[in-house]
Amino acid sequence: MGKPRMIILIRHAQSEGNKNREIHQTTPDHRVKLTPEGWKQAEAAGLKLRSLLRPDDTLHFFTSPYRRTRETTEGILNALTASNPAPSPFPRHTIKVYEEPRLREQDFGNFQPGSQEMARMWGERAEYGHFFYRIPNGESAADAYDRVSGFNDTLWRSFGDDDFASVCVLVTHGLMTRVFLMKWYHFSVEYFEDLRNIDHCEFVVMKRSKENQKYILQNELRTWSELKKERAEIMEPESPIPVRKRWIGYQDGNEKEPRRRPTRRQNTREMFADDADGYETQTSSSNRSSTLSSSEMYQRDPAIRQKQSPKRLTIAEVGRDGGGSLSGAPSRCGSGASSDGPSFPPVRTSMAMALHGELPEGHSTSPHRARADALGDQSDVDDESTA
Repeated sequence: MGKPRMIILIRHAQSEGNKNREIHQTTPDHRVKLTPEGWKQAEAAGLKLRSLLRPDDTLHFFTSPYRRTRETTEGILNALTASNPAPSPFPRHTIKVYEEPRLREQDFGNFQPGSQEMARMWGERAEYGHFFYRIPNGESAADAYDRVSGFNDTLWRSFGDDDFASVCVLVTHGLMTRVFLMKWYHFSVEYFEDLRNIDHCEFVVMKRSKENQKYILQNELRTWSELKKERAEIMEPESPIPVRKRWIGYQDGNEKEPRRRPTRRQNTREMFADDADGYETQTSSSNRSSTLSSSEMYQRDPAIRQKQSPKRLTIAEVGRDGGGSLSGAPSRCGSGASSDGPSFPPVRTSMAMALHGELPEGHSTSPHRARADALGDQSDVDDESTA
């Protein structure tokens, strides 16, 4: 037959060690069995494999000798050769199955230590590098690479046999799948460490090209760097929401041209650029030089002079709360001048004079009544003029 038209790598189904890692403290790794969910995954993988095959295909299986991979192979074959829902074109006796120890999982030592020691070891492994870090009493991924390299050479030589199958299926482990691809496609160490594990019973398909007889990888492998990038994009703040423009209608009934907003005044010259009727006008840049200056406007328009006239600063006397100013600070009344700014003489109102007893003679209001009015209380003071 020659080289197979397709090579399929399948990771084992869910095992008890995948659900509870502490089981490796009491159960050897090669004896860990599938969970009930794992058996369902294996049978579903058999149906998927059946859909990928042609009726005239022949099959060779190579499986790791670990219990979980052998049980996965058994579940796949049960679904592949079953007569339900239709008779299978792949009788069980026509399928060859080989146990290949070189496809076993990376050795993680004998019985694994407690969770704290395992967490310390995984952290040390991440810092040292997944490929070269050797597990105590176990092996590194580089050691697994050496034995997979020997298996690949054996497999390649087997392609020359006349009775070799048209489809080759490897049932192995997650790390061993990555190591196999690393050897076959000459991946770098950095890319190998960036690769993520495949899921349980996930298929990695390699199809032979008719043009150059090379095997083309059909899967898009997942990497940690891409996952990190996707998570960073999710965590980025959303783009700012565009400011909603206020609707102001169309220009003179023209539905193609929106109405333009009047431009805002930019300087003092435009602020006083009023026409004779007092309505606001917009002065364009072309006739801006012909607009009257501020001084000319001030001389011609009395209303403008009244607006522009400097206001006299009024300083009140001490009020009833003792503050004397809006801010609550003491009054500057009688101080003569402020520490900064122009100096204005204090304004002596009749109310202030009444508070100080300085009401001039001839004033219509008695001093006592004026003082009472200033204090806001007109009920407790007798008016001497009416006594």
